[in-house]
Amino acid sequence: MKRWGPTVVVLAASVLLFLAIDRVVERKRVIDEITHLRTELFAARSAAVRCRESLANSEARLREFDDVIGDMRARVDSFESLDPRGVPQERYEEYMESFDSYNDSVAAWEDRAGRLRASEAACRTTIEDHNRLSDSLRAVLDAAGILPTNGAP
Repeated sequence: MKRWGPTVVVLAASVLLFLAIDRVVERKRVIDEITHLRTELFAARSAAVRCRESLANSEARLREFDDVIGDMRARVDSFESLDPRGVPQERYEEYMESFDSYNDSVAAWEDRAGRLRASEAACRTTIEDHNRLSDSLRAVLDAAGILPTNGAP
């Protein structure tokens, strides 16, 4: 039985050493994962903020353009209301120029509105990606015991 003593001690020391190394390696993996997720989250947050700002600017420009089109429509209406029989002959060419400009502007507005909807969908995807990364980071931090999220404020 005395022969087994040193073997058991060496075996126990080996197991302890293995467990210590495994813990260090796991800790390094978790730190690397947290660092990676934080870097991705920062980039995703920046992209989401830029996207929101761009979307807000595009929407504001579309609203301004909408006001211009409203003014154009009012001008066309004013020509049409000059005489109950129609636009007077001497103003007809001016009326047609206004009418054509209005129609062209409406088509341009529709194109801009379509691009705005596409941008909005892209922004929604960008924001959802940011939220997924945030949830992933929160889960890793919670699993590591760094940031408990089990209902605590």
